[in-house]
Amino acid sequence: MHHSSRSILQLFMLALCMLTGCQRPTPSLIAPPIPEVIVTQPSIQNLTNPLEFNGNAAAVETVEIKARVSGFITQVHFSDGQRITKGDLLFSIDQRPYLVVRDQSQADVAKALAELNELESEVSRYQKLLPKAVVTREQYEILVARRDVAKAMLDKSRAAVAQAELDIEFCEVITPLTGRVSTREVDVGDLVVGTGGLATRLTTVVTTSPIEVYFDTDERALLLARQRAIAKRGGEVVTWRDIKELEIPISARLVTEKLFMHKGILDFVDIGVKPTTGTVRCRGLLPNPDELITPGMFMRVQLTTAEPEETMLVPERSLGINQSRKYVAVVDEKNRVEYRTVTTGRSIPSRDGMLRVVQDGLDGNERIVVSGMSRAREGSIVKPLEDSMIRQTPQEMTSP
Repeated sequence: MHHSSRSILQLFMLALCMLTGCQRPTPSLIAPPIPEVIVTQPSIQNLTNPLEFNGNAAAVETVEIKARVSGFITQVHFSDGQRITKGDLLFSIDQRPYLVVRDQSQADVAKALAELNELESEVSRYQKLLPKAVVTREQYEILVARRDVAKAMLDKSRAAVAQAELDIEFCEVITPLTGRVSTREVDVGDLVVGTGGLATRLTTVVTTSPIEVYFDTDERALLLARQRAIAKRGGEVVTWRDIKELEIPISARLVTEKLFMHKGILDFVDIGVKPTTGTVRCRGLLPNPDELITPGMFMRVQLTTAEPEETMLVPERSLGINQSRKYVAVVDEKNRVEYRTVTTGRSIPSRDGMLRVVQDGLDGNERIVVSGMSRAREGSIVKPLEDSMIRQTPQEMTSP
């Protein structure tokens, strides 16, 4: 009996242990973390609204280098595309034929000078004999005429020497400009011709800085830009011929550039409006110290026609699109997200990325999401992290 009671107790304890071991603790529910987003405020800047036009760069001066004497090329003194300075030697033409001509001309000078001296002596002697009737007036006049012919022949021989020396000088082809030289069109051993319209073209030289940019603008934009410049000068009127004096600013960029970093002035306005297009041919002048811009390059040109105005800017990446309407995610004072429809304008490049003009929909005091847009669902609570936007517009973003 005692043994049976102990067995029952052991079974009871075993069952109790089994029941206790099978129980699992109920896991507690953990709330998901509040998503973090980067926010910033719109930037208010004084910006102009320039007009843009297509243009092409051109050299201020372009010179075709042609042979001025005929002969064989003996040496080429430059590499294609090399930077050159005014007075640098480009080509050498064989001088030997012209040296021979010079020596012959110098000999002719000596001969003509000797003949002239002899005739001068004869004229002097005849002049003394004429009063004594030893020689006739006719003989004297014939001798004077021969002397005058000898003088002319001496002058002709001296001119031939000067021409020969000039031809020798022309055998060394130098550049009249500082800039860059194009490819050579002749090689050592080639025969070149230096006669008038048949003269052989040797190469081309262009200036590189400053550089011009030609573009067509509509007459209204040009007139507004001129009025703005005249107003800045206190109303002093300047004619189109002297448009450079107004220093109307322009900005330009190359196709691979986002910023209009090349600043210059309007240099020339053509004499009339093209009747077929209603545009005026204009020319700007740009510094080009690093010679990045070369003649013929396509450029975008900005012309400012009005004074700067207060403009609201937001980062391009903060904009979302909903059925063709643009919006920004605004975080209110309770950190709740609200989608705000906005009306946008042009894009403006900056060093930190593209910015977009906001014309309507914001007052400038909102906190807008610039990073983490996928986590900023409308009506959700977020944890905003402040990010300071550019407060000072870089100069490259605006036109002068």
